[in-house]
Amino acid sequence: MVKDKTNSRSSSSEKITTNAQKAINRSEILDEIWAAKKHIKDGDWYVRLSDVCAILGEDANEKA
Repeated sequence: MVKDKTNSRSSSSEKITTNAQKAINRSEILDEIWAAKKHIKDGDWYVRLSDVCAILGEDANEKA
């Protein structure tokens, strides 16, 4: 994140995230990935990358 050097005060819209909040968010994301539909190949289970992107909120149709 690049801060505007012309304004020395932090923006009120800037969000501060603690390590505990990051851990909770990470845990919630992992729970959703764990709950995603699994595909089995050679005895190992997998989730589709497109499913993980959907969980993370990435638009599969978005182009860079």
